[in-house]
Amino acid sequence: MTEETKDITAEGEETVTEYGSTSQTSGEKRIELDEIYQMIGLGPSQYLYWLLTSLLAYYDFAEITLLSVIVPLLRCEWGLTSTFEAAITIASYGSYAVFSVLFGKVADKYGRKTVIQWSTLLVILGAIGGALSPNIWIFLVTRLVTGACIGTNYSSSICYCTEFAESKYRAYGMSTWVLPAFVGLAAINGLAFLILETVGWRWFIMIVTIPSVPALILILVLPESPRYLCVSGQQDKAMQAVRFMAKLNKKVLPENIRTICFDDEDLGSYAMILNEDHRKSTITLSLVYFTNIFIEFGLIMFLPLLYSSHFCGASPSIAHKCQILTKKDLFKLTIATAGSIVGSLAGLLCAQFIGRLVPIRVATLVTFLSLASLLLCVNDTFTLATTTVAKIGEAFTNTVVWIMIPESFPTNIRSTASGFINAWGKFGGVLGNASVYLLFYVSPFSVMGLFVFICFVGFVAIMIYDRETKDEVLKDT
Repeated sequence: MTEETKDITAEGEETVTEYGSTSQTSGEKRIELDEIYQMIGLGPSQYLYWLLTSLLAYYDFAEITLLSVIVPLLRCEWGLTSTFEAAITIASYGSYAVFSVLFGKVADKYGRKTVIQWSTLLVILGAIGGALSPNIWIFLVTRLVTGACIGTNYSSSICYCTEFAESKYRAYGMSTWVLPAFVGLAAINGLAFLILETVGWRWFIMIVTIPSVPALILILVLPESPRYLCVSGQQDKAMQAVRFMAKLNKKVLPENIRTICFDDEDLGSYAMILNEDHRKSTITLSLVYFTNIFIEFGLIMFLPLLYSSHFCGASPSIAHKCQILTKKDLFKLTIATAGSIVGSLAGLLCAQFIGRLVPIRVATLVTFLSLASLLLCVNDTFTLATTTVAKIGEAFTNTVVWIMIPESFPTNIRSTASGFINAWGKFGGVLGNASVYLLFYVSPFSVMGLFVFICFVGFVAIMIYDRETKDEVLKDT
């Protein structure tokens, strides 16, 4: 790895202009990328990038929630057993997890833009295929494709939204990924409440997919991340990208500046995310994310069953049957998932003004206590209140974890680490979903007890972790 000189050269002085080469320049100035971002300021260029990541995040989580409202319909239309219901979610979330790991590394090696544009196109095609599926087997295949592409998008887009502005705007950048994600969770239930019965599940899938179309257009137009271009040795393209941003922000960069870049051949290294410097962050954040996504995805599937069955406490086992969600059930789901938006907003504000560690510890404790209190049998109102608080807590935790992940790793392995941690989270999601479908009809009590145990493990992990990333500057290598 060769670092270019940071000196401002006088006319006629010898300086490094290419990696390892020298030549005569006239007043060329080498500065850090963060300094260039300060000169560009915050403006339309960042808003366009963040609009893109907002659309991607919205669809990613809308797609996750989609299954919770259409599986009951498929159960009736195709006569699905609980095993097939579990298979649908495992196909979607399992491929999500596997491809998140694989393509996190690809995004570090070949660029965020390349990965996002192809995966977004395939998401659209997969959704169309799902809507046209004549039977459960074709539907399963389309869920595999869609889940794989969303997992591919995740690790790239979560890095993409943090790499276009100076460090002080990092939390704001992440908010454009985090908030739309939870809006997607809540919007699906609200949209289902309004139109699912009218349009049917096939057209519902098509309608939910619409935000992916402008996202595809934006990713084709916008340039690659300047941070990625720098660490991959593409300094000229990095400067083209920042000058494009400056033009959109109506700023003029001096012609004689060049960004300091690191030509790093060790891009996307799995060994590096587990080396002495990064091992603790990788393992701890993976465990915290695993436990929180286990609960989040588990609740996505658990709440429709909970509300429609009128389950209370450790009641006898519930029969598996064709039971479509009523308007009242969908209304309850909308209220509970709206708690995710509240939790996400609270997480962003606390992360920005207080820090990362203390708020996430409190949120994890609140989630644990609310899930434990769900074991008490009071009434439907109490059940709705406790599940809403649980959604607030897990959304808060997720938000802060999403902010911490890209902050904890340098650019050359940021997408690889994000993909690795995300994969552990989605494996947790697979297990959370499967546990609901496989255990709920045996004993709902066992599902809730499992949620409480998993949440406790996450709480212990975050209490042990001691790295505060609020004021850390993003590193490139």
